[in-house]
Amino acid sequence: MPSENTNYIGSQTPVTVILIAHNEAESIRKDVEDFYRVVAGRLPASELIVTEDGSTDGTSEILRDIATRLPIKLVQSKERKGYIQALLDALKVSNCAWILFSDTGGKFNPEDFWRLEAKRSEADLIIGVKAERGDQIYRQVMTRVFNLVVRLYFKVPVHDIDSGLRLFRRDLIVAAISRPLILKDMIATEFTLKMLALGARLKEVPVIYSSRQGRSRGMPPKKIPRVIIQVLSSFPRLKKEMTLLRSLPQVL
Repeated sequence: MPSENTNYIGSQTPVTVILIAHNEAESIRKDVEDFYRVVAGRLPASELIVTEDGSTDGTSEILRDIATRLPIKLVQSKERKGYIQALLDALKVSNCAWILFSDTGGKFNPEDFWRLEAKRSEADLIIGVKAERGDQIYRQVMTRVFNLVVRLYFKVPVHDIDSGLRLFRRDLIVAAISRPLILKDMIATEFTLKMLALGARLKEVPVIYSSRQGRSRGMPPKKIPRVIIQVLSSFPRLKKEMTLLRSLPQVL
């Protein structure tokens, strides 16, 4: 069961925790405080970076208040720059060799980090697979189908490729983002495939996934068919990119 290994301390290797926030006033305080208390605050020399992306609901003010009490790195923007740029901005100011990324909105339990951490000596990319899910049934079905298609088409042993909880080496993500982006609506999928092409050792760990606290930020149902078509049509290009990456000097 997820979260059973919360006392595991592991190698004590520092980690950069990255959270991205846009209009998360209902949940961002708990997310930040919990990830600091459970992860960054327990691993010496670790850091917690929050990239706030042009929120209009009071998220900015909440984060600035938290920053007066906790030693977090806060990257803020008055204008909306988008998920990808927010992630890139966080990576620019990160210092640790390992990065823990988590979706916000109370979706993931910070304690599950220690389950991922326990696999760090065996892998370069550890993905939290949503074993217990509290989201809508149609999203669960789409996730399973999409992961099956990815496994068959790219021949990779991934069961939750777009998961929003993952621990990975910083040099891998830096190498992955150095190449042109293709799947801009499902960037975690692209980063995972590129990391694997670069030679990353993969481990998957079951974690709990809860429904988002507050208003849903997920992809609107009416947008899903268009995105699916765009993503599938981009697969041949992404496969060629993976072949190119495998031919380059390996990061690992």
